[in-house]
Amino acid sequence: MPDPRIKIVELIASLEELRLHMGKKDLAIGKHQVNMQLFFSLANACLRNRALLLYGGMGANKTTLVNLLGSSFLSKGLDEVENLMVTGHPEQTEEKMVGFLDPRQWTRVSSGPCEVLWTSWARSKWKLINEINRFPSGKQNLFLEILQKRKISYAGQVLVPGDTCYYATMNPEFSATYPLDEALLDRISACVPAAQPDFLAGLALSERDLEVRDLAENLPHFTPAEFNILPDCVAAKALTSQAELAILCLVRDFTLCERAPAFDKTQLSGTKPSMGLCSGCHFFGNPEAICWQVDEGLSDRVRQDMRAFTRAFAFLLDRDADLEVLKAVAPYVIWHRTNPIRSALERPPYFGARKLAYVAELVEKSINRTMNERADMNLLFSRAIEGKVAIDQAVEELSTYDDPIARLDFIPSLEQMR
Repeated sequence: MPDPRIKIVELIASLEELRLHMGKKDLAIGKHQVNMQLFFSLANACLRNRALLLYGGMGANKTTLVNLLGSSFLSKGLDEVENLMVTGHPEQTEEKMVGFLDPRQWTRVSSGPCEVLWTSWARSKWKLINEINRFPSGKQNLFLEILQKRKISYAGQVLVPGDTCYYATMNPEFSATYPLDEALLDRISACVPAAQPDFLAGLALSERDLEVRDLAENLPHFTPAEFNILPDCVAAKALTSQAELAILCLVRDFTLCERAPAFDKTQLSGTKPSMGLCSGCHFFGNPEAICWQVDEGLSDRVRQDMRAFTRAFAFLLDRDADLEVLKAVAPYVIWHRTNPIRSALERPPYFGARKLAYVAELVEKSINRTMNERADMNLLFSRAIEGKVAIDQAVEELSTYDDPIARLDFIPSLEQMR
């Protein structure tokens, strides 16, 4: 079987020939400069059971890009792939999206369980939810259940679509849009901004003679075997030990809170750092400490998603899954899942409007601190776990580090081992 990564490279070249607007190459990973909208969409296609949200204004080619990728990876016509997606609006019904009862069963003599005629979207392994924020909160629960259980339930019947690529698009807030539920956002693996065409992009689009539908026929198509082997190709990319450590510390940096019950901010009802929870904490106001600067901690799903997308990007770029890749990927996995406190986000140069850039700065701080200031601390803890250093000695030495992970993670963990 030919290397599927080579065909992905051909797909990228074909999309560039289409003059399809996807924005600039605005994501730097080492010596590589790539378009984040395209590469996150490709990375999600190489994974399974992850959900990617493309967020941006109308005309940013979010839906078109996902449908073109679906046409290529599923080896189907563009019209056929477009028929697979569901589009949000307040009157959209569950029957139109997932399935309906087969009316022929009521004329049968034999009785049995209800039969459901599942829609093409429900049965597909490529699911696009277009304009997801036009679904009211009650109908958003359907997608929450699908992403959580990887199953679709209707009329007492259950459909298991198997390993699936999930995509969603979202426009800015309009009169007919609704806020996305926080539980649903936590199950969206990555969120990527999509920019509308600038001046140069507009010139390129004006030079296109044919419609995208006609040009799409020349895209390379993947065989089922090539599409199915992509997750194995990604899994073959092992994370470096530094990247593994940085991911663990990054999640804890966003989640630790010294004053919260059981060190878990999510257990507090109506009390957040922005409402004074951390005002008396030793780390409050320390720009190197992240926990007081955000209102919500991060679930373990964030750790899993950072590992998955770091590997997927390493596969696409044919390089190691190291810290460079993690630094580029992590902000897009985190920023939609947390809310920085207003006093921090509204200061220059963010002015309350550059949340992604602010989260990227926090990610950079955490990773740099883990690899530099925390190097001796991490080594001491690992040696104590391996029995190479006495527990009491390690606890005494760790207590000299003015670091929330040392005080709230490492020392309590070692004390339980006594």
